[in-house]
Amino acid sequence: MNENRKKAIGYIRISSIRQIDNESPETQKEIISRYADSQDIDVIEWFFDEAKSGKNADRQELQNLLAFALKYKGKIDHVIVYNMRRASRDLESYTTQVRMVLQTKGITIRSATESVVDDTKMGRFMENFLVLMGQLDNEGKAEVTVDNMRSLAEQGYWQHPPILGYEITKIINERGKPRPTLKKSKVADKVKAVLERYSLGDITKAELTRYAEGIGLVSRYGKVLSEDSINRLIKSSTYAGYVADKFTNYELVEGKHPAIISPQTYERNQLILYGKNTRLGEKHTSKNRDYPLRGLILCFNCNNPLYASAPTTGNGQRSPRYHCARTSCRGKVASVRASVVHDEFVTLLAALKPSEEILKVYKNILVKEANSALDNLNVRIASNRYELNKISKLRSSTIKKFVEGSITQVEKDDFINDLDKQKLEASTELNTLENQQSLREADIELAINFMESVDRQWEISDLDLQQRFQSMLFPRGLVYDSSTGNFGTSPISELYRYVSNKKDLPEPEKSFLVAGPGLEPGTSWL
Repeated sequence: MNENRKKAIGYIRISSIRQIDNESPETQKEIISRYADSQDIDVIEWFFDEAKSGKNADRQELQNLLAFALKYKGKIDHVIVYNMRRASRDLESYTTQVRMVLQTKGITIRSATESVVDDTKMGRFMENFLVLMGQLDNEGKAEVTVDNMRSLAEQGYWQHPPILGYEITKIINERGKPRPTLKKSKVADKVKAVLERYSLGDITKAELTRYAEGIGLVSRYGKVLSEDSINRLIKSSTYAGYVADKFTNYELVEGKHPAIISPQTYERNQLILYGKNTRLGEKHTSKNRDYPLRGLILCFNCNNPLYASAPTTGNGQRSPRYHCARTSCRGKVASVRASVVHDEFVTLLAALKPSEEILKVYKNILVKEANSALDNLNVRIASNRYELNKISKLRSSTIKKFVEGSITQVEKDDFINDLDKQKLEASTELNTLENQQSLREADIELAINFMESVDRQWEISDLDLQQRFQSMLFPRGLVYDSSTGNFGTSPISELYRYVSNKKDLPEPEKSFLVAGPGLEPGTSWL
């Protein structure tokens, strides 16, 4: 090995076995070696990450490479990769966890197949650009994968592990491509017997669990089924021949697999399980995104919660609606589209504001709690900075001792390397803490400003938070007149007040929301 030639580390990465034909380890090593020879560079060590993603720096051999570079600081000039996509597919982690670490040791990255990467201003730009293009490619592939899975689900194909009563199989689609679905297993008849037994309506789930054990129906792993397992069995629309998962937005899609029970049996089971009417084609859950106000809005005629369902329109489409089908309300209470009620509810929320006293207390508490968390962060940040300063002083002291002849070259190098490793760890932690500090400060301001936007809070929340929030606002429910679109007499939480946005409203247009008990009449309640 020529001591006058520059020295480098070779880094090879493949993310899957499928890449071996295109950019195999052997191909990458050959190209890197050829490039190194052409540039008068000796590759003194190789590191190879197999089946590792490039979306971050959490790769064992890459970390070993960085440790090796730290150990032999001053003796290595470059790290050579096949191309920048092999180095990383995430610009942020590459910049902070790879390039900056190497730069502190005077080591630069070189690409064997991309000559534009060098120490010039344009070369550094192209280094970032090529990593960013890899990141874009990665994210694009992820989106395509999700889109493909959604498309398959909407066609009725099964993309999950098999459930009890089925096995995984593949069928050929109209384009001649194999696609995943289910086929009945040897226990399908026992699953059918359990589900049809439940549909008779004269057996509890505990009794059904014992019935399943009695006929020999056990889990895929040979264990006795629990009552929870039986409950999942009853709820699953898959047994009626449907696919309903996150890729279908949990809507029922006719599956490509054979049904074990009829849709009618499935419907009867849901009726027994939930104790209320359900409709085939709807999500059979206690919480349905189509009806966030179910259980909150009350019929103005009977003061009971409105029903929610989605009858089929003339063109075969579902139409989610709220209605009251009780005998006393038939012919008196009109059915209304769910979207109309939701829009009117958001309009109502826009007129609700936290009471000034409550908002002031809330802000004080929020700032106090957030500042307490910030204080803890600041202490940790200060501690890290102190540690870095201490390391810097020790480093200077060590070099001074070497110059004075108090320690040998080997002792100096070992101690400096150990200090540099401590500095790297402390610097990484400090960067993380400072990022948290910035986020925490932004969170305080965002939360304070957001508190007053009641309608916005409700609109962007998930279903669970929506229902908890609206129940807090209207603890006794909210009366709704479906014929006029007005919300009726309903106590509101003492945390909020109703603010009219019109002057001198005529009586029919006034909201007749009322304050909770104990409020002073001098507030702005209507």
